[in-house]
Amino acid sequence: MTRSIRVPLRGHDRRSVWRRGVLRRILAAVLLAAAVYAVTTALVPAPPDPGPVVVVATSDLAVGDEITADSVRPVRMPVGLVPDGALSDPASAHGALTTAPLRAGEVITDLRVSPRGPLEGLDPDLVLAHLPLTEPDLSAILGPGTRVDVLATVDGAVLATDILVVQRVPGADATGVTQSFLVAVTPSQAARLAAAAGADLPGQGLTVVIRR
Repeated sequence: MTRSIRVPLRGHDRRSVWRRGVLRRILAAVLLAAAVYAVTTALVPAPPDPGPVVVVATSDLAVGDEITADSVRPVRMPVGLVPDGALSDPASAHGALTTAPLRAGEVITDLRVSPRGPLEGLDPDLVLAHLPLTEPDLSAILGPGTRVDVLATVDGAVLATDILVVQRVPGADATGVTQSFLVAVTPSQAARLAAAAGADLPGQGLTVVIRR
């Protein structure tokens, strides 16, 4: 029977075997790490789409307010939450007037602002009329978006009901007393307001009753 004879490895051969073993272990570790990375990458969901840029109000805005650079800011919103007609460029709203009240953070759409005038978006039959008031305390609490009834001070006659205050006219008249507003009214209401405000009678003037 033939016996196998083992020849002891010399020092140089032992180092070669050791090096090959180390290299195999390093290669196995690299392959394992690559496999783990590939699996975890496949399992992690893709980041959600931030959505398109829309323009939102930075603070509450009343009807007739002019939009400035500080009034709006751009944000990203999921596409499913973007309303029709949403503005995407803040500059496109600068200088426009609001046609409806806006809350801070509300998306501004093309129907909420008017680049052409304060009546844009309202009933096409309405016109702007001048509403002068001589009661400072009452004038101080009126503003765009307030709805009022207008009465003649001489006899209490109701001249217009449930009309919208669109804009405050800056400043006062020459007496420093009368505060002026622009209101959205029908042509017949505008005629009654003009007649009552322009009548030269003792005690003649206009006052309002504020609606909720």
